[in-house]
Amino acid sequence: MYLSKILIAFIITLVFFSCGDKYCNESGIGMPLVGVYALGTPPVAAKINSVTIYGVDQVKDSILYNNVSDLGSFYTPLSITRDMVKYVIRYDDPNVGMQFKYDTLTYTYSKQLEFETPECGAMYKFTIEEFKYTTHSIAYAELVTPEVNNLESQTVKIYYVAED
Repeated sequence: MYLSKILIAFIITLVFFSCGDKYCNESGIGMPLVGVYALGTPPVAAKINSVTIYGVDQVKDSILYNNVSDLGSFYTPLSITRDMVKYVIRYDDPNVGMQFKYDTLTYTYSKQLEFETPECGAMYKFTIEEFKYTTHSIAYAELVTPEVNNLESQTVKIYYVAED
C-alpha cells in the first residue's frame, strides 16, 4: 500500500513537471515580428494608424489586422507548405499614401523540420533567404536576423518618414 502511494506520487510529479510548455514556447514557430519605426537620428519606435495587413495567395482567411490603429509591431506568419509569402500593408487613412495605398513585404525562405524534445515534438525552423519590400509609404526596411523564432525579438524593421 505504501509503495503504491509512492508510485502514484512519483507519476503525478513526473506528469506535472514534464507537461510544462516553457521550453516549447521558446522554440521557433515561423512568425517574423515586424517593428515599426520613424526615420531619424536615431530612429525611434513608432506606430502606424488605420492599416489593414493581409497575405497574398493564401488558402485561408489571410487578414491579420483589419483597419487597426496604434500598431507598433506585428507578426507575419510563414507557411510550411510554401517557400515564399507576401503580405500587403494597406493604408486606410486618406492622408497616407496619396498615390499608392499599400506596401508589400515578401519573404523567401527555407524550412527544416527538426525534432525538439519528446514534450515539444517536431518543429519547423525557418531561415529567411531573401527579403523584399516596396517603398510607396515605407521609406526603408531591413532584415535584422534571418533566423525566425517566437521570442520578442524583431526579425524585420520598417521605417517611415516621421510626420511633422
